[in-house]
Amino acid sequence: MTADATESAAPPVFGPIARMLVVVEPDDAENLLHAAAWLSARHGAELDVLICIESPKDLAAIARATELAEDAVLEHIAEDRHQRIAKFVARTMPQNTPKVHLSIGKAFIAVIDHVVRFDIDLVIKTAEPMSGLHGFLFESTDQHLMRKCPCPVWIRLPDTPAMPHTILAAVDVDDWDASEPDTLLGLNQRVIEMSRRLASGPGAVVHVLHAWEAVGEGMIWTFASGSNPRLSAETYVNEIVSARWHSLEALIRPFKTPTGDQNPRLVEHLVRGSPHNVIAEQARHLSADIIVMGTVARTGLGGVIIGNTAENILNAVKCSVVTVKPEGFISPIVVD
Repeated sequence: MTADATESAAPPVFGPIARMLVVVEPDDAENLLHAAAWLSARHGAELDVLICIESPKDLAAIARATELAEDAVLEHIAEDRHQRIAKFVARTMPQNTPKVHLSIGKAFIAVIDHVVRFDIDLVIKTAEPMSGLHGFLFESTDQHLMRKCPCPVWIRLPDTPAMPHTILAAVDVDDWDASEPDTLLGLNQRVIEMSRRLASGPGAVVHVLHAWEAVGEGMIWTFASGSNPRLSAETYVNEIVSARWHSLEALIRPFKTPTGDQNPRLVEHLVRGSPHNVIAEQARHLSADIIVMGTVARTGLGGVIIGNTAENILNAVKCSVVTVKPEGFISPIVVD
């Protein structure tokens, strides 16, 4: 990334968070609704509540045991869930109770359909329990939303703060092999802006983190033609570190505010290692309430997103994760 391109780029003009969607399950419903109510009040946003009912895998067996048609079983499940969630909603937001929507079918399709139809700016959802080998969420609703939902998605772990104070914003300032450097730059800016909007309370901090690797260091040790390969390798690593610091500082500079401003303080971090390991380790070290990161980096805007760093991070940390898409992202889920 060239210095001129980075320094001349103004922070993105995010539209206001005007309408939010909270996807509610009976478990952790009240905590999730409190977090959504706080954020919607802070931004003056309208709040929609969505209940998603997916057919149980053993629906046919349940229908035989209850002597009901399968559609009738689903209707009973939906009615019971709606009544339970509506009570939580009324108790949490008695002054301004939002409308509760209900959908039967694939949850991630229902969420994306609602986002597109009602121009939602942020989705909030409780993380699904880990399952499968090593705890990865195979084909889970969370994975689908992180990959395909066109607006930012806050995957929230139970028992985490409703009002985040310490936020880790993970950015990638290495664009040498990015297929769309401008898209990557814009995504970095959106990550920082979303982090600032979520930070809450006096003394709130956004830690802007870039994980870097010196992939050519081993080759220099092996193939350097000079008399001092160690010096050559150190020179190479120092050059990378200097370039990344310059790019990181240039990225953050437009977002910095005067001391005493109500906006959160921004702190730069440059840490060597793979993004997956570094982000998880720094989140623990900094006691982050939320990690904010992009889910499209080097793959451009077409097709299904490649790469699972954000998904793996969700399974490696004990804090919430907010995923952000670049401007212009179009979901591969087609809404009729």
